[in-house]
Amino acid sequence: MKRLGRLSRLGLPAVAAVLLTGCGVRQSDVIEAGGPATVTVFPDAEQRQILFFVSSEGRLTPVAGGVFLDRKGEYDGKVPGETALMMLFAGPSAKVRAAGLHTELPRAVGQLGMKSGTDQVLVRVPIAVRRLGKTAVRQLVCTAAFAEGGDGTAEVTIAGDDGELPPAHCDV
Repeated sequence: MKRLGRLSRLGLPAVAAVLLTGCGVRQSDVIEAGGPATVTVFPDAEQRQILFFVSSEGRLTPVAGGVFLDRKGEYDGKVPGETALMMLFAGPSAKVRAAGLHTELPRAVGQLGMKSGTDQVLVRVPIAVRRLGKTAVRQLVCTAAFAEGGDGTAEVTIAGDDGELPPAHCDV
């Protein structure tokens, strides 16, 4: 028994020394390797809906939706911007809420509209927009900028019951 105790006392420092010395990999500086990775959500940008919700830290988070099908159950080549806006105002699904995301937008009762040009989008919403918080406005701007197959670079103007907000770009 004494011999086992002596071995464990001798072995413990040896094991500790091996663990503390590591595996011989030398420390190095951070190596820049380019920008962040990008992932294609759906093969065709026109087939996706991207809605922007808010994380518990207050950051905008894109959430990819499914392919939009028309009333016949067929893909018609375009995701209507109004559909994306309706989904945004309806709030996150139970699955998205379970992931910790929420919306800063109030419920909208009334007609939503979107008019898209080459690099500009006009969004009409049935709420007072001047009282919206910065995050709520960003949710609208980013969702509209990516709606209808957009790449997120469009300039978005939001018009509401109390006037228009200055044009803005998605800053995500």
